[in-house]
Amino acid sequence: MNDKIKVLIVIRHPVGGIRTYLKYTYRYLDPARYHLTILTVKDREGVLINKDLEQFNVDYITVEGKFILPLIVVKVTKLLQSNHFDLIHSQGYTAGVLSVLGNLLSRTPHIITSHDVFRPDQFSGFWGCLKRRLLSFFLGQADVIQSVSEDAQQNLVEFLPSLGKKKENLIVILNGIAVSQLEGNENDTSVLSVREQFDLEDGSFLFGFLGRFMPQKGFEYLIEAVDKISRETDIPQNFYILAANEGAFIREYKGLVEAKDLSRYFKFIGFVPKVGKILKELDALVIPSLWEACPLQPMEAFLLGCPVIASNCIGLREVIRDSPARVVQSRDSASLAAAMREFMDNPEPFKHRATDFIAEARLRFDSRKTAKQLGALFEKVITSPKTG
Repeated sequence: MNDKIKVLIVIRHPVGGIRTYLKYTYRYLDPARYHLTILTVKDREGVLINKDLEQFNVDYITVEGKFILPLIVVKVTKLLQSNHFDLIHSQGYTAGVLSVLGNLLSRTPHIITSHDVFRPDQFSGFWGCLKRRLLSFFLGQADVIQSVSEDAQQNLVEFLPSLGKKKENLIVILNGIAVSQLEGNENDTSVLSVREQFDLEDGSFLFGFLGRFMPQKGFEYLIEAVDKISRETDIPQNFYILAANEGAFIREYKGLVEAKDLSRYFKFIGFVPKVGKILKELDALVIPSLWEACPLQPMEAFLLGCPVIASNCIGLREVIRDSPARVVQSRDSASLAAAMREFMDNPEPFKHRATDFIAEARLRFDSRKTAKQLGALFEKVITSPKTG
């Protein structure tokens, strides 16, 4: 292990896209080259990261408590002081800032991978202005900020323009999918068929929503779209929404579904660690997001030939560009409802286009390219550390 590059991976939110990013990208890094230590918060989904990266024999460290942010800073500081790490790889802006604070004494080379984008409402008023200045300062202490899409980097420079003055410290490495890993779980016999679990009648149309139940994922607009469709009298077949995930707002969304008397259309299945089998069962995946950095869901769907209905929001629009996805207006339930009706009225053309796109998707979204670029970035930052 003494000859390995020791990487400290700091994660504030070890769920959703961050967990999947690590699973798909680090999978193709060389375990003989890297030793990984993961520092994160205690979380049921986060525990899966250790299993996802079991080939690395990861040192997996969690913190928990009321004051979680200062606890992470303290733990980063102690780890850097007691161990020789060659690199810090922070996942997300919050983890990046916490790592900067914990790295004040050690000055270990540091890469921040961004997994989100900024919004105007985050920087309004006096406190918003102060937040902007602090973020610019702290994020600017990292050696490199790696964005997962061109949209995400443009967003970063738009909201924190001072970071754009050092373009050599900004890099884009697009997200990708571990094709073999995704295809390997589509036939998982340990997971029952969704249609069997919910006793769905033959010929019913099954839409899927796999995003976390957070405002940015646009689930409320999907509820409104279903409400609009349910009031129509010429629906060609029974349809359902399979909602497979968790999130802080799931109780509110379930309440909204019940208040609109739409419970018969929604099937909540909870968190599913392997989505391949579900994607193969869906007639279409619905992604009504309001904003994204570079979502992996549409890539997974494309690779398995699952038709996609997706909004044209930031980040998502970049992934679905030049693809067979049916694009709808973000924050527009009427546009979403119309697209869903198109799929139900005549699904075959959408399915054929999705199937024909599989070969292209395998090439476009292969995470081996992501891992190769990330490994090269690691080497560059480690051998040319920032001075001062």
